[in-house]
Amino acid sequence: MNVDTSVKEPQPIPPLLKARWFWLALIGLVIVLGGLWIAYSSSLLSSLASQGENVTLEPAPVVGHPAPDFALPTLEGETVRLSDFKGKPVLVNFWATWCGPCRSEFPDFQKAAVDNAGDLVIIGINNTTTDQKDQIPAFLEEFGVTFPIVLDESGDTAKAYNILGLPTSIFIDRNGNVNEIFTGPINKAYIEAKLSEM
Repeated sequence: MNVDTSVKEPQPIPPLLKARWFWLALIGLVIVLGGLWIAYSSSLLSSLASQGENVTLEPAPVVGHPAPDFALPTLEGETVRLSDFKGKPVLVNFWATWCGPCRSEFPDFQKAAVDNAGDLVIIGINNTTTDQKDQIPAFLEEFGVTFPIVLDESGDTAKAYNILGLPTSIFIDRNGNVNEIFTGPINKAYIEAKLSEM
């Protein structure tokens, strides 16, 4: 049996790839094309922004987009609609009674709701598909909650807002647009800082 013991010599690098001017030219070309793309994108965005009301964004749980509307029942059977509060900043909070971080932030929500009653609307959306509805009244009584609490019994509102964890707070500005989506507990100072920003 013959074994080929010859060692293959490495292929030589083409002279073009060794030339410094080639790499400098290539880098320069990439920089120029990148700059042209940035300029084109900026001018496109500027022209869209200058059209103003001709550009309408679809409702979506994305910063800058109109917040998806909802109409959900309270424990008493009344209906609360997000669109009824257009013109005021709104804080929508998704929560459940079993959620420890939700419990920790509810006293701050109640204080913020009372102290900013004329300037801010807080709506608590109970994630009823993962909660026990009969435990909600005791939870609300424990924290003396006076702001609207509504029930997402179908889970459709949580899906519309892409809720992945509890608590999740959605800050919505006076125009009905999403300002921020925050997953995790927040406190009164944070709520009021966002209120002054919106």
